[in-house]
Amino acid sequence: MRIDYLGHSEFLVNIKNNINETIKILSDSWLSDFVAWDMMARNPRIKVDYDKLWNIDAIFLSHSHLDHIDPYTLIEIFEKLEKKPDIIIAETLAFLVPLFNKYLNNPNIIILENEQTIKYKWLEITGLIYKNAFITNEDDVMTLFIENETEILYTDVDTEPGSNYEALEFIYAKLSSKKYKQVVYLATRNELEWNLKLVDAKNVKERQKIDSEYKKYRTEEIEWEYAKFMEEEINSFYEVPNLIKIFIGQWIVFPREINDELFGLNTMKLEYVKNLEEKYAKKAWYQLNFDFLTGWESYEIEDSKAKKIWKIEYLKNVELINVAQDLDIGVYRKLKFAPLQNEKRDIESQKEIIISLINNRFFPYALANLEMPLKDIILESPEKKYSIKVRYWTKEDFETVYYVFDFSKFRFEEEKLENDFFNEDYWANDLEDFYNWTQELYSNFLHKLDENKWYRLWTYLGSNFLNNDLLYKKFDFHFKKAINKESINEYVLNFYK
Repeated sequence: MRIDYLGHSEFLVNIKNNINETIKILSDSWLSDFVAWDMMARNPRIKVDYDKLWNIDAIFLSHSHLDHIDPYTLIEIFEKLEKKPDIIIAETLAFLVPLFNKYLNNPNIIILENEQTIKYKWLEITGLIYKNAFITNEDDVMTLFIENETEILYTDVDTEPGSNYEALEFIYAKLSSKKYKQVVYLATRNELEWNLKLVDAKNVKERQKIDSEYKKYRTEEIEWEYAKFMEEEINSFYEVPNLIKIFIGQWIVFPREINDELFGLNTMKLEYVKNLEEKYAKKAWYQLNFDFLTGWESYEIEDSKAKKIWKIEYLKNVELINVAQDLDIGVYRKLKFAPLQNEKRDIESQKEIIISLINNRFFPYALANLEMPLKDIILESPEKKYSIKVRYWTKEDFETVYYVFDFSKFRFEEEKLENDFFNEDYWANDLEDFYNWTQELYSNFLHKLDENKWYRLWTYLGSNFLNNDLLYKKFDFHFKKAINKESINEYVLNFYK
Protein backbone atom coordinates (compact mmCIF):
# COMPACT_ATOMS: atom_id res chain seq x y z
CA MET A 1 0.00 0.00 0.00
CA ARG A 2 0.99 3.63 -0.36
CA ILE A 3 0.31 6.31 2.26
CA ASP A 4 0.38 9.98 1.32
CA TYR A 5 0.78 11.73 4.65
CA LEU A 6 -0.88 15.14 4.44
CA GLY A 7 -0.02 16.35 7.95
CA HIS A 8 -1.93 16.34 11.23
CA SER A 9 -3.94 13.08 11.27
CA GLU A 10 -4.96 13.33 7.59
CA PHE A 11 -3.64 10.85 5.03
CA LEU A 12 -4.61 9.33 1.69
CA VAL A 13 -4.16 5.56 1.52
CA ASN A 14 -3.75 3.87 -1.87
CA ILE A 15 -4.50 0.17 -1.46
CA LYS A 16 -5.12 -2.62 -3.95
CA ASN A 17 -8.47 -4.32 -3.69
CA ASN A 18 -9.08 -8.01 -4.25
CA ILE A 19 -9.37 -7.55 -8.03
CA ASN A 20 -6.10 -5.55 -8.21
CA GLU A 21 -7.63 -2.07 -8.55
CA THR A 22 -6.06 0.79 -6.57
CA ILE A 23 -8.60 2.35 -4.21
CA LYS A 24 -7.92 5.77 -2.69
CA ILE A 25 -9.39 6.58 0.72
CA LEU A 26 -8.82 9.93 2.44
CA SER A 27 -8.91 9.65 6.23
CA ASP A 28 -10.46 12.85 7.58
CA SER A 29 -10.54 16.14 5.75
CA TRP A 30 -8.78 19.02 7.50
CA LEU A 31 -6.58 20.39 4.73
CA SER A 32 -7.30 24.11 5.21
CA ASP A 33 -5.36 26.61 7.33
CA PHE A 34 -6.69 27.21 10.84
CA VAL A 35 -8.54 25.21 13.42
CA ALA A 36 -11.73 27.22 13.16
CA TRP A 37 -12.09 29.86 15.87
CA ASP A 38 -9.06 28.58 17.74
CA MET A 39 -5.64 30.12 18.04
CA MET A 40 -3.67 27.21 16.61
CA ALA A 41 -2.64 26.68 12.97
CA ARG A 42 -2.04 23.60 10.86
CA ASN A 43 1.58 22.60 10.24
CA PRO A 44 2.36 22.04 7.45
CA ARG A 45 -0.11 24.20 5.59
CA ILE A 46 -0.80 22.67 2.21
CA LYS A 47 -2.53 23.54 -1.05
CA VAL A 48 -3.91 20.77 -3.24
CA ASP A 49 -3.51 20.77 -7.01
CA TYR A 50 -6.75 19.06 -8.04
CA ASP A 51 -5.59 18.74 -11.65
CA LYS A 52 -3.02 16.23 -10.37
CA LEU A 53 -5.09 14.58 -7.65
CA TRP A 54 -7.65 13.37 -10.22
CA ASN A 55 -9.85 11.34 -7.93
CA ILE A 56 -10.57 10.07 -4.44
CA ASP A 57 -12.79 7.02 -4.06
CA ALA A 58 -13.95 7.78 -0.52
CA ILE A 59 -13.49 10.14 2.40
CA PHE A 60 -13.71 8.63 5.87
CA LEU A 61 -14.90 11.07 8.55
CA SER A 62 -14.08 9.86 12.05
CA HIS A 63 -15.61 12.40 14.46
CA SER A 64 -17.07 15.85 14.86
CA HIS A 65 -14.03 18.08 15.50
CA LEU A 66 -13.23 20.71 12.90
CA ASP A 67 -9.67 19.43 12.53
CA HIS A 68 -11.23 16.21 11.19
CA ILE A 69 -14.44 17.28 9.47
CA ASP A 70 -13.46 20.45 7.61
CA PRO A 71 -16.38 22.03 5.68
CA TYR A 72 -13.94 24.29 3.81
CA THR A 73 -11.97 21.33 2.45
CA LEU A 74 -15.09 19.24 1.72
CA ILE A 75 -16.67 22.05 -0.31
CA GLU A 76 -13.44 22.45 -2.27
CA ILE A 77 -13.11 18.72 -2.96
CA PHE A 78 -16.68 18.41 -4.20
CA GLU A 79 -16.29 21.49 -6.40
CA LYS A 80 -12.91 20.57 -7.88
CA LEU A 81 -13.07 16.80 -8.44
CA GLU A 82 -15.06 15.67 -11.44
CA LYS A 83 -15.85 12.31 -9.85
CA LYS A 84 -17.43 12.91 -6.46
CA PRO A 85 -16.08 10.68 -3.68
CA ASP A 86 -18.23 8.55 -1.44
CA ILE A 87 -18.40 9.64 2.20
CA ILE A 88 -17.97 6.97 4.87
CA ILE A 89 -18.99 8.28 8.28
CA ALA A 90 -19.02 6.89 11.78
CA GLU A 91 -22.54 6.09 12.96
CA THR A 92 -22.03 8.74 15.65
CA LEU A 93 -22.07 11.36 12.86
CA ALA A 94 -25.39 10.30 11.32
CA PHE A 95 -27.01 13.50 12.63
CA LEU A 96 -24.90 15.47 10.11
CA VAL A 97 -26.23 13.63 7.04
CA PRO A 98 -28.80 16.37 6.18
CA LEU A 99 -25.97 18.94 6.08
CA PHE A 100 -23.81 16.77 3.81
CA ASN A 101 -26.79 16.30 1.50
CA LYS A 102 -27.56 20.02 1.50
CA TYR A 103 -24.09 21.43 0.93
CA LEU A 104 -22.39 18.61 -1.00
CA ASN A 105 -25.36 17.96 -3.29
CA ASN A 106 -26.51 14.56 -2.06
CA PRO A 107 -23.28 12.55 -2.05
CA ASN A 108 -23.28 8.79 -1.61
CA ILE A 109 -23.05 8.40 2.17
CA ILE A 110 -22.15 5.13 3.86
CA ILE A 111 -22.82 4.98 7.60
CA LEU A 112 -20.36 2.65 9.31
CA GLU A 113 -21.59 1.11 12.54
CA ASN A 114 -19.38 0.24 15.48
CA GLU A 115 -17.57 -3.11 15.02
CA GLN A 116 -19.27 -3.49 11.63
CA THR A 117 -17.40 -4.74 8.57
CA ILE A 118 -18.60 -3.58 5.16
CA LYS A 119 -17.56 -4.52 1.64
CA TYR A 120 -16.37 -1.47 -0.28
CA LYS A 121 -15.02 -1.76 -3.83
CA TRP A 122 -13.67 -5.26 -3.08
CA LEU A 123 -12.07 -4.14 0.19
CA GLU A 124 -13.20 -4.77 3.75
CA ILE A 125 -13.66 -1.75 6.02
CA THR A 126 -14.35 -2.01 9.75
CA GLY A 127 -15.09 0.70 12.34
CA LEU A 128 -14.25 0.58 16.04
CA ILE A 129 -15.29 3.07 18.74
CA TYR A 130 -13.59 2.79 22.13
CA LYS A 131 -15.82 2.80 25.17
CA ASN A 132 -14.72 5.33 27.79
CA ALA A 133 -15.28 5.17 31.54
CA PHE A 134 -16.32 8.83 31.60
CA ILE A 135 -17.48 11.50 29.15
CA THR A 136 -14.80 13.08 26.98
CA ASN A 137 -14.86 15.49 24.05
CA GLU A 138 -13.85 12.58 21.79
CA ASP A 139 -16.56 10.07 22.64
CA ASP A 140 -17.67 9.88 19.01
CA VAL A 141 -14.25 8.99 17.52
CA MET A 142 -14.35 5.96 15.25
CA THR A 143 -11.06 4.21 14.48
CA LEU A 144 -10.70 2.34 11.20
CA PHE A 145 -9.47 -0.91 9.62
CA ILE A 146 -8.97 -1.16 5.84
CA GLU A 147 -7.95 -4.54 4.41
CA ASN A 148 -7.60 -6.72 1.36
CA GLU A 149 -6.59 -10.39 1.29
CA THR A 150 -2.90 -9.76 2.02
CA GLU A 151 -2.57 -6.55 4.06
CA ILE A 152 -4.45 -4.55 6.66
CA LEU A 153 -4.19 -0.95 7.87
CA TYR A 154 -5.44 0.16 11.28
CA THR A 155 -5.57 3.85 12.21
CA ASP A 156 -6.44 5.03 15.72
CA VAL A 157 -7.24 8.52 14.29
CA ASP A 158 -7.25 10.77 17.36
CA THR A 159 -7.26 8.40 20.30
CA GLU A 160 -5.69 5.16 21.51
CA PRO A 161 -7.09 2.09 23.27
CA GLY A 162 -4.94 2.50 26.40
CA SER A 163 -6.21 -0.05 28.90
CA ASN A 164 -9.59 -0.59 27.27
CA TYR A 165 -9.29 -4.37 27.22
CA GLU A 166 -12.40 -4.93 25.11
CA ALA A 167 -10.94 -2.68 22.39
CA LEU A 168 -7.52 -4.33 22.69
CA GLU A 169 -9.02 -7.77 22.20
CA PHE A 170 -11.02 -6.54 19.19
CA ILE A 171 -7.87 -5.07 17.59
CA TYR A 172 -5.97 -8.29 18.24
CA ALA A 173 -8.77 -10.37 16.68
CA LYS A 174 -8.88 -8.18 13.56
CA LEU A 175 -5.13 -7.98 13.01
CA SER A 176 -4.70 -11.72 13.46
CA SER A 177 -7.82 -12.82 11.56
CA LYS A 178 -5.83 -13.66 8.39
CA LYS A 179 -2.24 -14.49 7.54
CA TYR A 180 -1.51 -10.97 6.34
CA LYS A 181 1.78 -10.31 4.56
CA GLN A 182 1.88 -6.98 6.36
CA VAL A 183 -0.02 -5.32 9.18
CA VAL A 184 0.19 -1.52 9.47
CA TYR A 185 -0.78 0.25 12.70
CA LEU A 186 -0.89 4.00 12.00
CA ALA A 187 -0.73 5.62 15.45
CA THR A 188 -1.58 9.30 15.86
CA ARG A 189 0.21 11.21 18.61
CA ASN A 190 -1.01 14.49 20.03
CA GLU A 191 1.19 16.54 22.36
CA LEU A 192 -0.91 19.72 22.02
CA GLU A 193 -1.99 19.99 25.67
CA TRP A 194 1.59 20.00 26.94
CA ASN A 195 2.87 22.16 24.09
CA LEU A 196 0.33 24.76 25.20
CA LYS A 197 1.66 24.51 28.73
CA LEU A 198 5.10 25.31 27.35
CA VAL A 199 3.64 28.33 25.56
CA ASP A 200 1.93 29.52 28.75
CA ALA A 201 4.92 29.05 31.08
CA LYS A 202 5.98 32.21 32.89
CA ASN A 203 9.73 31.67 32.54
CA VAL A 204 12.35 29.34 31.07
CA LYS A 205 12.77 27.36 34.30
CA GLU A 206 9.04 26.61 34.43
CA ARG A 207 9.14 25.51 30.79
CA GLN A 208 11.99 23.13 31.46
CA LYS A 209 10.13 21.68 34.43
CA ILE A 210 6.96 21.18 32.36
CA ASP A 211 8.93 19.48 29.59
CA SER A 212 10.72 17.20 32.08
CA GLU A 213 7.48 16.25 33.87
CA TYR A 214 5.73 15.42 30.63
CA LYS A 215 8.55 13.27 29.31
CA LYS A 216 8.61 11.34 32.59
CA TYR A 217 4.84 10.84 32.47
CA ARG A 218 4.86 9.74 28.81
CA THR A 219 7.83 7.41 29.34
CA GLU A 220 5.94 5.59 32.10
CA GLU A 221 2.81 5.50 29.92
CA ILE A 222 4.74 4.05 26.97
CA GLU A 223 6.43 1.43 29.15
CA TRP A 224 2.98 0.32 30.37
CA GLU A 225 1.74 0.24 26.74
CA TYR A 226 3.89 -2.85 26.16
CA ALA A 227 3.99 -4.36 29.64
CA LYS A 228 0.23 -4.37 30.24
CA PHE A 229 -0.59 -7.35 28.04
CA MET A 230 1.45 -9.81 30.09
CA GLU A 231 0.52 -8.30 33.44
CA GLU A 232 -3.20 -8.20 32.62
CA GLU A 233 -3.11 -11.55 30.77
CA ILE A 234 -4.75 -10.32 27.59
CA ASN A 235 -3.91 -11.00 23.95
CA SER A 236 -1.37 -8.60 22.49
CA PHE A 237 -1.68 -7.39 18.91
CA TYR A 238 2.05 -6.58 19.09
CA GLU A 239 2.63 -10.33 18.66
CA VAL A 240 0.88 -10.33 15.27
CA PRO A 241 3.37 -11.30 12.52
CA ASN A 242 4.56 -8.71 9.98
CA LEU A 243 3.49 -5.71 12.07
CA ILE A 244 4.83 -2.19 11.65
CA LYS A 245 3.77 0.65 13.95
CA ILE A 246 4.02 4.01 12.19
CA PHE A 247 3.62 7.32 14.00
CA ILE A 248 2.01 10.45 12.64
CA GLY A 249 1.49 13.59 14.70
CA GLN A 250 -1.25 16.11 15.26
CA TRP A 251 1.19 18.89 14.62
CA ILE A 252 -0.60 22.12 15.46
CA VAL A 253 1.37 25.31 16.09
CA PHE A 254 0.88 28.90 17.19
CA PRO A 255 0.02 30.97 14.05
CA ARG A 256 2.97 33.00 12.85
CA GLU A 257 0.53 35.81 11.94
CA ILE A 258 0.22 36.32 15.70
CA ASN A 259 3.73 35.49 16.88
CA ASP A 260 6.43 33.79 14.84
CA GLU A 261 8.74 33.20 17.81
CA LEU A 262 6.59 30.66 19.62
CA PHE A 263 7.12 27.92 17.04
CA GLY A 264 10.18 26.77 18.99
CA LEU A 265 8.02 25.42 21.80
CA ASN A 266 7.47 21.73 21.27
CA THR A 267 7.86 18.60 23.34
CA MET A 268 8.39 14.98 22.26
CA LYS A 269 8.67 15.10 18.50
CA LEU A 270 7.69 11.98 16.59
CA GLU A 271 11.20 10.60 16.33
CA TYR A 272 11.55 10.82 20.13
CA VAL A 273 8.23 8.98 20.59
CA LYS A 274 9.22 6.34 18.05
CA ASN A 275 12.53 5.68 19.78
CA LEU A 276 10.88 5.39 23.21
CA GLU A 277 8.25 2.95 21.97
CA GLU A 278 10.86 0.89 20.17
CA LYS A 279 12.92 0.70 23.37
CA TYR A 280 10.08 -0.57 25.56
CA ALA A 281 8.72 -2.91 22.90
CA LYS A 282 12.12 -4.61 22.80
CA LYS A 283 12.19 -4.70 26.60
CA ALA A 284 8.88 -6.61 26.49
CA TRP A 285 10.38 -8.96 23.83
CA TYR A 286 8.14 -7.82 20.98
CA GLN A 287 9.50 -8.04 17.46
CA LEU A 288 7.94 -5.42 15.19
CA ASN A 289 9.10 -2.52 13.08
CA PHE A 290 8.69 1.17 13.97
CA ASP A 291 8.79 4.33 11.88
CA PHE A 292 7.34 7.84 11.66
CA LEU A 293 6.13 9.89 8.69
CA THR A 294 6.85 13.42 7.50
CA GLY A 295 3.76 15.46 6.69
CA TRP A 296 4.09 16.10 2.96
CA GLU A 297 5.73 12.90 1.75
CA SER A 298 4.48 9.76 0.05
CA TYR A 299 5.48 6.36 1.49
CA GLU A 300 5.41 2.87 0.10
CA ILE A 301 4.68 0.32 2.83
CA GLU A 302 6.24 -2.96 1.77
CA ASP A 303 7.53 -5.93 3.77
CA SER A 304 6.34 -4.10 6.90
CA LYS A 305 8.72 -1.21 6.27
CA ALA A 306 7.97 2.40 5.30
CA LYS A 307 9.98 3.66 2.35
CA LYS A 308 9.82 7.35 1.44
CA ILE A 309 9.31 7.49 -2.33
CA TRP A 310 8.60 11.11 -3.28
CA LYS A 311 7.03 14.37 -2.29
CA ILE A 312 3.29 14.20 -2.88
CA GLU A 313 2.76 15.15 -6.51
CA TYR A 314 -0.68 16.77 -6.06
CA LEU A 315 0.49 19.30 -3.48
CA LYS A 316 1.26 22.57 -5.25
CA ASN A 317 2.35 24.36 -2.11
CA VAL A 318 3.68 23.21 1.26
CA GLU A 319 4.42 25.69 4.06
CA LEU A 320 6.30 23.89 6.79
CA ILE A 321 7.33 25.44 10.08
CA ASN A 322 10.41 23.60 11.31
CA VAL A 323 9.59 23.31 15.01
CA ALA A 324 12.60 22.95 17.28
CA GLN A 325 12.64 22.11 20.97
CA ASP A 326 13.99 25.47 22.04
CA LEU A 327 12.78 25.88 25.62
CA ASP A 328 15.09 28.83 26.28
CA ILE A 329 13.38 31.47 24.16
CA GLY A 330 12.18 34.37 26.28
CA VAL A 331 8.81 34.77 24.58
CA TYR A 332 5.53 34.19 26.39
CA ARG A 333 1.96 34.14 25.21
CA LYS A 334 -0.10 37.09 26.38
CA LEU A 335 -3.67 36.22 27.21
CA LYS A 336 -6.34 38.88 27.16
CA PHE A 337 -8.78 39.36 30.00
CA ALA A 338 -11.77 39.97 27.75
CA PRO A 339 -14.52 38.15 25.85
CA LEU A 340 -13.57 37.09 22.35
CA GLN A 341 -16.26 39.42 21.03
CA ASN A 342 -15.87 42.43 23.34
CA GLU A 343 -19.24 44.08 22.75
CA LYS A 344 -22.38 45.03 24.64
CA ARG A 345 -25.35 42.74 24.19
CA ASP A 346 -28.81 42.46 25.66
CA ILE A 347 -28.24 41.20 29.21
CA GLU A 348 -31.76 39.90 29.82
CA SER A 349 -31.79 37.68 26.73
CA GLN A 350 -28.31 36.43 27.60
CA LYS A 351 -29.41 35.60 31.13
CA GLU A 352 -32.26 33.47 29.80
CA ILE A 353 -29.86 31.52 27.61
CA ILE A 354 -27.27 31.03 30.33
CA ILE A 355 -29.54 29.99 33.21
CA SER A 356 -31.28 27.52 30.88
CA LEU A 357 -27.93 26.24 29.68
CA ILE A 358 -26.69 25.74 33.25
CA ASN A 359 -29.81 24.09 34.69
CA ASN A 360 -31.16 22.13 31.74
CA ARG A 361 -27.96 20.99 30.05
CA PHE A 362 -24.96 21.35 32.32
CA PHE A 363 -26.53 20.40 35.67
CA PRO A 364 -27.62 16.82 34.71
CA TYR A 365 -24.14 16.21 33.25
CA ALA A 366 -22.34 17.58 36.32
CA LEU A 367 -24.55 15.66 38.74
CA ALA A 368 -23.83 12.31 37.07
CA ASN A 369 -20.24 12.98 36.01
CA LEU A 370 -18.20 9.85 36.83
CA GLU A 371 -14.86 11.60 36.96
CA MET A 372 -15.80 14.39 39.36
CA PRO A 373 -19.46 14.34 40.51
CA LEU A 374 -21.00 17.68 41.46
CA LYS A 375 -22.13 16.17 44.76
CA ASP A 376 -18.56 15.35 45.78
CA ILE A 377 -17.28 18.80 44.89
CA ILE A 378 -19.95 20.47 47.02
CA LEU A 379 -19.47 18.10 49.96
CA GLU A 380 -15.73 18.81 49.96
CA SER A 381 -16.21 22.57 49.68
CA PRO A 382 -16.11 24.70 52.86
CA GLU A 383 -18.90 26.84 51.37
CA LYS A 384 -21.05 23.75 50.58
CA LYS A 385 -21.94 25.37 47.27
CA TYR A 386 -20.96 25.40 43.62
CA SER A 387 -20.71 28.83 42.02
CA ILE A 388 -20.39 29.84 38.36
CA LYS A 389 -19.37 33.46 37.95
CA VAL A 390 -20.46 35.22 34.74
CA ARG A 391 -19.49 38.71 33.59
CA TYR A 392 -21.96 40.45 31.28
CA TRP A 393 -21.04 43.15 28.71
CA THR A 394 -17.43 44.17 28.11
CA LYS A 395 -14.04 44.16 29.84
CA GLU A 396 -14.38 47.95 30.34
CA ASP A 397 -17.92 47.86 31.70
CA PHE A 398 -19.38 44.67 33.09
CA GLU A 399 -21.94 43.33 35.57
CA THR A 400 -21.12 40.20 37.59
CA VAL A 401 -23.70 37.49 38.31
CA TYR A 402 -23.11 34.36 40.44
CA TYR A 403 -25.11 31.23 39.59
CA VAL A 404 -25.03 29.11 42.73
CA PHE A 405 -26.11 25.53 43.44
CA ASP A 406 -26.69 24.01 46.84
CA PHE A 407 -28.64 20.97 48.01
CA SER A 408 -31.56 22.90 49.45
CA LYS A 409 -32.51 24.34 46.03
CA PHE A 410 -31.37 21.49 43.80
CA ARG A 411 -30.86 23.90 40.96
CA PHE A 412 -28.65 26.84 40.09
CA GLU A 413 -30.03 30.29 40.92
CA GLU A 414 -28.69 33.82 40.93
CA GLU A 415 -27.26 34.71 44.34
CA LYS A 416 -25.40 37.69 45.74
CA LEU A 417 -21.99 36.66 47.05
CA GLU A 418 -19.94 39.21 48.94
CA ASN A 419 -16.80 37.06 49.12
CA ASP A 420 -16.45 36.54 45.34
CA PHE A 421 -16.54 32.75 45.75
CA PHE A 422 -16.65 30.87 42.45
CA ASN A 423 -15.61 27.49 41.06
CA GLU A 424 -15.39 28.70 37.47
CA ASP A 425 -15.83 32.05 35.70
CA TYR A 426 -16.75 33.20 32.19
CA TRP A 427 -17.74 36.09 30.01
CA ALA A 428 -21.41 35.92 29.02
CA ASN A 429 -20.57 36.70 25.39
CA ASP A 430 -18.28 33.66 25.22
CA LEU A 431 -20.90 31.34 26.68
CA GLU A 432 -23.54 32.67 24.31
CA ASP A 433 -21.20 32.29 21.34
CA PHE A 434 -20.22 28.78 22.39
CA TYR A 435 -23.90 27.90 22.76
CA ASN A 436 -24.47 29.21 19.22
CA TRP A 437 -21.27 27.45 18.06
CA THR A 438 -19.58 30.58 16.84
CA GLN A 439 -16.88 29.72 19.32
CA GLU A 440 -14.98 26.48 19.65
CA LEU A 441 -13.97 24.30 22.60
CA TYR A 442 -10.38 25.50 22.42
CA SER A 443 -11.19 29.18 21.98
CA ASN A 444 -10.73 29.52 25.72
CA PHE A 445 -7.00 29.33 24.98
CA LEU A 446 -7.45 32.93 23.89
CA HIS A 447 -8.70 34.08 27.26
CA LYS A 448 -7.17 34.71 30.63
CA LEU A 449 -8.50 31.75 32.60
CA ASP A 450 -7.55 30.85 36.15
CA GLU A 451 -5.28 27.78 36.01
CA ASN A 452 -6.44 26.81 39.51
CA LYS A 453 -10.07 26.51 38.42
CA TRP A 454 -11.84 23.61 36.73
CA TYR A 455 -13.79 24.83 33.69
CA ARG A 456 -16.44 22.15 33.71
CA LEU A 457 -19.24 24.11 32.02
CA TRP A 458 -16.96 24.97 29.09
CA THR A 459 -15.79 21.36 28.89
CA TYR A 460 -19.38 20.17 28.91
CA LEU A 461 -20.27 22.41 25.97
CA GLY A 462 -17.48 20.74 23.99
CA SER A 463 -18.67 17.20 24.80
CA ASN A 464 -19.94 15.29 21.80
CA PHE A 465 -23.24 13.40 21.99
CA LEU A 466 -24.49 15.73 24.71
CA ASN A 467 -24.53 18.66 22.29
CA ASN A 468 -25.21 17.27 18.84
CA ASP A 469 -27.85 19.93 18.24
CA LEU A 470 -25.21 22.60 18.86
CA LEU A 471 -22.69 20.75 16.69
CA TYR A 472 -25.24 20.74 13.89
CA LYS A 473 -25.46 24.53 14.15
CA LYS A 474 -21.68 24.78 14.10
CA PHE A 475 -21.25 22.78 10.91
CA ASP A 476 -24.14 24.58 9.25
CA PHE A 477 -22.40 27.88 10.09
CA HIS A 478 -19.08 26.77 8.59
CA PHE A 479 -20.58 25.14 5.50
CA LYS A 480 -22.33 28.43 4.72
CA LYS A 481 -19.05 30.31 5.05
CA ALA A 482 -17.28 27.74 2.88
CA ILE A 483 -19.95 28.00 0.17
CA ASN A 484 -19.57 31.81 0.21
CA LYS A 485 -15.74 31.57 0.09
CA GLU A 486 -15.46 33.41 3.39
CA SER A 487 -12.70 32.96 5.93
CA ILE A 488 -13.00 32.51 9.67
CA ASN A 489 -9.37 33.37 10.33
CA GLU A 490 -9.96 37.10 10.61
CA TYR A 491 -11.78 36.79 13.94
CA VAL A 492 -8.84 35.20 15.73
CA LEU A 493 -6.33 37.60 14.19
CA ASN A 494 -8.46 40.63 15.03
CA PHE A 495 -8.66 39.51 18.64
CA TYR A 496 -4.90 39.78 18.94
CA LYS A 497 -4.61 43.22 17.36
